[in-house]
Amino acid sequence: MEYTHLEFVMYAFLRSAPIIFFGYLILRDRARFSQKITILLFSLMEVSWVGISYAATTNFMKNVQIGAIVELLQSLFLVALLLLAIKDHIGKMLFVFFVLYTVGGLTSFVGKHLEIRWDPVMAYRKYCWTASVTIVFAILVVFVPFAIAIKRDVTAVMGKEGESAAWRYCWLIPAAFYLFWMQNLYKTGSSLENASKLSNVLYLLAIDAASFLIYHMVLRMIIEHNVLMQTRAVNQALAVQVMEYDDLSKRISDARKIRHDLRHHIAVLESFAENKDENALREYIDEFRKVHRLEEPIAYCENMTANAVITYFAQMAAEHGVEFKAEFALPKDINIEQSDLAVLLGNLLENAVEACIRQDCEQPAVIIRGGFQSNGVVAFTVDNTCTLFPDQNRKGEYLSTKHDGKGIGTQSVREIVSRYDGVVNFESGAGMFCVSVMMYIKPQTD
Repeated sequence: MEYTHLEFVMYAFLRSAPIIFFGYLILRDRARFSQKITILLFSLMEVSWVGISYAATTNFMKNVQIGAIVELLQSLFLVALLLLAIKDHIGKMLFVFFVLYTVGGLTSFVGKHLEIRWDPVMAYRKYCWTASVTIVFAILVVFVPFAIAIKRDVTAVMGKEGESAAWRYCWLIPAAFYLFWMQNLYKTGSSLENASKLSNVLYLLAIDAASFLIYHMVLRMIIEHNVLMQTRAVNQALAVQVMEYDDLSKRISDARKIRHDLRHHIAVLESFAENKDENALREYIDEFRKVHRLEEPIAYCENMTANAVITYFAQMAAEHGVEFKAEFALPKDINIEQSDLAVLLGNLLENAVEACIRQDCEQPAVIIRGGFQSNGVVAFTVDNTCTLFPDQNRKGEYLSTKHDGKGIGTQSVREIVSRYDGVVNFESGAGMFCVSVMMYIKPQTD
C-alpha cells in the first residue's frame, strides 16, 4: 500500500461527506427523530461509509467483482440508515440518494483527472494527499453547484399535492444513472486510465448534466401540476363562497317577502284559530317552517370557508331529503390554507351526501362534528348512513365508485391531512361510513 491510513481516511471522508451533508440538508425537515438523533444517524452514515470503503479497499478491491458487490452492499446499508432517520416516501429518499451519489462519482472522477494532470506519479499511488487536494477543488466546482440546484428543486416539490404518486417512479431515473456509473466504474478497465482522458471526463460531465436536466424537468412538471391543483382548489373554494352568498341573498329576499306577506299569514292563522282547526293550523305552520327553512342555521361556524362548504352541502342534502347535522366549531383565523380547508371538507361532505343520495337508506343522514381544540388540534368526524360500502385495494385504499382506480377525493384528503402532520381514518360498518380527521395546526405568527 503506497498511501498512509490517514491519507485514505481523509480522501474517503471528502468523497462521501458532501453526499451525506446535502442529503441531510434536503431531508432534515422530514426527520423521524429529534435533530440531535438525526445528526447522529447521518454521522453514522459517514463513519460507515469510510469504514466500509477502507475495508473494501484494503481487502477486496484487487478483485473487481467483489469490489462491486461491496460497493453495492455499502449503498444498501446507507439507504437502510436513511430509512431509519427520515420519515417520508421511500421513493423520495432513493431519488435524493441516487442523484447525490452519481454526482459524487462524477466529482471523484474529475478530482482524479485533475490529480493526474497535476502529479501523475502521486495519482497512481491512488489515495495520497494530492487526491484530497484535487477532490476539494472538484467538490467546489462540480458537486456544490449540482447539489444546490438539486436541493432547490426537491425542496420546491416537498409537501405538494400529488408528489407521493410521483416519487413512486421518479427515483428510477437516477437509479438508472447510478447503475450506469457502477458499470463505468467496474466494467470499463482501469479507473485511472479512464480518468486520465479529458474526453471521458467531458463525456461523464455531459451525461450528468443531461440527467440533471431530466430531473429538473420532472420535478418542474410536479410543481406545475401542483399549481394547477391549487388553482382548481381556490376556484372551488370561491365557487362555494359564491353559492353561500347567493343562498344568503335568497334568504334575505325570502325574509323581506315573508315580512311583506306577514299580514296574510296572520290572517290565515287567525282564521284557523277562530275555527278551532288545530290540525290545519299545525299543517300550515309546518309547511311554513319547511318552505322558509327556518330551522337551518345561517352560520355553522366562524370560519368563512368552512361555513361556505358546510352550508352548500347542507342545502344539497336538504334538497334530496337527507338529514344534515353539523356541530362544527372553527375560528375565523386559523393557520390552514383556505384552499386546503375547502378541498378537505368539500371532498368529505360531497362523498357523504352523494352516498346518501345514491343509496337506498330508510333515514339517510350526514353528521359532521368537531373542530378546533384548545391544544392546537383540529379534530372532526364526518359520518353518513351507508348500505353499500366502497371496495378497497390491497393497500386498504378505497376505490372510486365513479371511475376505475383509487378515489381521487380520498387521495386528496390523505395528502392534505399529511401536510399538517395529521392522520385520517376511514371506517365502515353497522350501516355507517365514518371518517375521522386529526391535524396539528401551528399557531399563527405575526
